[in-house]
Amino acid sequence: RPDVALIDLREQTERERHGVIPGAIHLPYARLQENITPGGMLHELAKSTTKQILFYCAFGERSAMAVQAAQDVGIASARHIQGGIDAWRKAS
Repeated sequence: RPDVALIDLREQTERERHGVIPGAIHLPYARLQENITPGGMLHELAKSTTKQILFYCAFGERSAMAVQAAQDVGIASARHIQGGIDAWRKAS
């Protein structure tokens, strides 16, 4: 969907092992903080567009923490896929 930016927080090895959602931006969780602060890629994306920022990881833990961190710095459009890519794949 053009109004959503999918952000894949998994490590490269997880992506290789379990696949990716086409069009997702790969941003490992370890690099999240530098990207949500002013000047960071996600901060600028949220500021310059009306896209909803949708985080996901393997099972939903990292993405839930990413939503909280993003909202703490003013990215109100941050959401996540509850249950991660595991739940997304099971839902087909």
